[in-house]
Amino acid sequence: MTDILEFIDELKELQKLYHTGELRDFDFNTKIQKYEREVERFEADMEEQASTFWKPEAFYSPVHEV
Repeated sequence: MTDILEFIDELKELQKLYHTGELRDFDFNTKIQKYEREVERFEADMEEQASTFWKPEAFYSPVHEV
């Protein structure tokens, strides 16, 4: 939910820049790059979790019982 509120604040900031005539392509690129980095981090985290989960030692093995 916090991410959505931050996103709304950023849209309001862009809206203010638009109304004052100060909106630039740079402003859009900065926001786009920020969210692209977040997506890349999320995907990397998911890949790491998936690779850990699917390792054979992550599953039950009766050989390791005491």
